[in-house]
Amino acid sequence: MPPVVTALHVERHDEDALIVGWTIDGGGVDGELVVAVGSTPIVEDHRPLATVAASAGSVRLSGLGAGRHYVSVSAGGDTLVGAERRLVFEGIQNFRDVGGYVTVDGGRVRWGQVYRADNLHKLTPADLDAFEGLGIKTIFDLRGDTERAETPGPFDAVATPIVGRPGGVAPERPFRTVADGEQMLRDVYVGSLVHSASRFGALFEGLADAARLPVVFHCHGGKDRTGIVAALLLLALGVDRETVLDDYEATSRYRRIDHQQDSLTKLLASGVSPEAAGAVLGTPRWAMEAAVDDIRDTYGGIEAYLTGPVGMSTVSLDRLRALHVERTPTAASR
Repeated sequence: MPPVVTALHVERHDEDALIVGWTIDGGGVDGELVVAVGSTPIVEDHRPLATVAASAGSVRLSGLGAGRHYVSVSAGGDTLVGAERRLVFEGIQNFRDVGGYVTVDGGRVRWGQVYRADNLHKLTPADLDAFEGLGIKTIFDLRGDTERAETPGPFDAVATPIVGRPGGVAPERPFRTVADGEQMLRDVYVGSLVHSASRFGALFEGLADAARLPVVFHCHGGKDRTGIVAALLLLALGVDRETVLDDYEATSRYRRIDHQQDSLTKLLASGVSPEAAGAVLGTPRWAMEAAVDDIRDTYGGIEAYLTGPVGMSTVSLDRLRALHVERTPTAASR
């Protein structure tokens, strides 16, 4: 029986090398895998680079050169495609592909169609070349008017400000403890479901338009406003709850406190304690979990929320899913 590869994990090792790891299902660990690489997710365009024992669990691919690389691993007639989830740039830390996740009905989110990111104004000249190589057609900027004016992005973007409370209304309680900071995040995430529903609708209509893909959406840190949009999208596409929350928490692996000194300075200047500020800059799973659960408990589930308060039609929602979920086993998760 040939090995069955159920998941790939692709990470950048150095400037021109990737480490590709895989998970094997069943008893076929004694077989061999063909590992190939290409510049798109299309398997037919990939060139074989290595034949390795399935039991090895991983392989290092070197000499790949610059640019985004997709990896396909084949065993018998089955092929899975994976890619780096986080794309490495000089100026920003949290630029990620939302593709590759498995859906509950057996599909997989397409790679290379939707990206989530932190503030694009920090892209360096070298980064701009790499960014343009992704072929992105539409940028949704989730920041407010003041943020966009202070740090404008390098490309034209669709202003789609996401807010978690009514405009101009500041939170009333002081922020002194870790619990205060985490509670603020929870309130922002849950509040955005009410106060940004129509803006989610405009954004998702864009995601459902093939002519506007590939797309990137971003805020300042790529964590909170970007995080709630990513959670809604993945839920809409049928990704399970725990994977959605894992995707939210992944920001903490890439955007550490030393990358957030500007945000920390602003929080401290506004009277937030260091303890609470650290929590605001974190990714407490329970805070996003509260929003995910509110979609179920208050709105009746993701489809009811999107076709209700958000204002999507069932036709648009079906088109969104058709565009972003692949029904054949050619994309790997995580």
